[in-house]
Amino acid sequence: MIAAAWPPWDFDLLVWVALVPWCLAVAQQRRLLGAFAQGFLLSLLVGLLSAHWIAFAAREFLEVSEPVSVLVLLLFSATCAQPHLIFFALVLHWSHRRLLREASAARSILVCLALALLYTGLEAATPRLFDIGLGYALHDSPRLRQAADLGGVRLLTFAVVAANLLLWQAFSLLRTTRRRASIATHLLVVGVGLGTLAMYGSVREGEIRSLVEEAGASVEVGVVQGNVPNDVRLAWARGDERAAEEQLAAYALPTEELMGRTPPPELIVWPEAAFPGVFMQPRSKLQRGRANKFDRQILRLNRPVVFGAYDLETRDSEVVLYNALFAVTPRYDKPGTQGSVQRYRKYLLLPFAETIPGLEGNAWLRRNLPSLGFFGKGEGASVFDVETPNRNKLSLGPTICSESLSSQHVIDTVRQGAEILVNVGSDGWFGDWGEPQFHLAVARLRSVETRRPQIRSTNTGVSALILPDGEIATRSAVGKKATLSFSVPLISPIESTVVRWGDWFGWASLITGVSTILLIMIWVQMGSRRRGT
Repeated sequence: MIAAAWPPWDFDLLVWVALVPWCLAVAQQRRLLGAFAQGFLLSLLVGLLSAHWIAFAAREFLEVSEPVSVLVLLLFSATCAQPHLIFFALVLHWSHRRLLREASAARSILVCLALALLYTGLEAATPRLFDIGLGYALHDSPRLRQAADLGGVRLLTFAVVAANLLLWQAFSLLRTTRRRASIATHLLVVGVGLGTLAMYGSVREGEIRSLVEEAGASVEVGVVQGNVPNDVRLAWARGDERAAEEQLAAYALPTEELMGRTPPPELIVWPEAAFPGVFMQPRSKLQRGRANKFDRQILRLNRPVVFGAYDLETRDSEVVLYNALFAVTPRYDKPGTQGSVQRYRKYLLLPFAETIPGLEGNAWLRRNLPSLGFFGKGEGASVFDVETPNRNKLSLGPTICSESLSSQHVIDTVRQGAEILVNVGSDGWFGDWGEPQFHLAVARLRSVETRRPQIRSTNTGVSALILPDGEIATRSAVGKKATLSFSVPLISPIESTVVRWGDWFGWASLITGVSTILLIMIWVQMGSRRRGT
């Protein structure tokens, strides 16, 4: 049910009851070992069912055999899919036996809320390859997702887990004591909680939509989705000049078509690694010729172009390669001359794809896994300040692919002054079904948290314009060539609680959850002593 509630299936109603049967199973275990097994089994199955694209990525990117790719998926699912479920299963089992048996309605509700906080805190504290929580199931809920500007997606996760635990307790009471008043109280708390979130979301959604509709200005943006096959991308990365020409043409030609539209775009955005090679550092005569062709097109366009490319730096006699995003802005006072070039180097590298933690310099791995990037780490969040031909001054917040998974990194980008988020990616390594839809959902909640519009440009989809309330104004299909033209509203920056306080809710939940459980334990112990006396 968890996997079905997430993209691409999006049966989001299931997430409100998905944990109920699991909680029943954990509570029925006689020993902690049984609870451990329940937690491990759920983590394993959620990983297998929701991240099946890991196997596809292993075949496409690492170029391993199919049996090895399945082994990679199994290893991921068994170790780092949802490992916090294991810890939570142990806590839930203990709490059921020590705090919830024969508990009053008030204590039962308090324990459920404390456990929901603890779940959220464990989710934030437990290292995972992909920080994917239950709250992402609400990405397509127009009202409920608005609460993410208060506590991020963690707050949505807390709401989901709290509802599941309260429903579990209500069902348990129905099976045993049939205390109708207590059952009704648990259900009432669920209703009041969801109603409060929906009311807040309705008000907030209305405010954001009014600001968007009343925006006094907008900027026309053109996005190119080249849909370059993975084998072509691997070929040019290894020096195949024909593949490099094919890659560049996949973006250069549609860009010319975009310029013929009315109105023409003021800003062009290409996805991650769209320019085939190291920008401004050609390594051969053919590369120099291709770079000159690209430079001439940028000068002819006479507007800012944001695109992904590699960047190279020699540091302490060692050559370091970066996955980078560039923004080239022309000089409007002297047409035909190059203006400013700004760069952003990816800061949060994807483990086991762009780096191997602790083994970045291992010569054997570099020799036997040539597809791995072994990229250098960038300096951190930054902003592109560009000016369009219409003299619109834009502050763009660049993030590359998987960096959108980090709420804090996007928040740091906004704190640097970003008024529009720009997320470029290359989701084609993961296939057409599953990861691209999930990545879009993640991006939507980053816009809600920071209240910033977002331009997404990906090689194979989903490219999109996301509004500050998480609404997708326009989008592309997956696995097809596409060009998008849209108007991004220029609204005054909205400072959300998340932008002010950062990604605070997870750690606050862990501290509050542990403290509340300890206080309830003391309360129960004191009650037991009084009854004994």
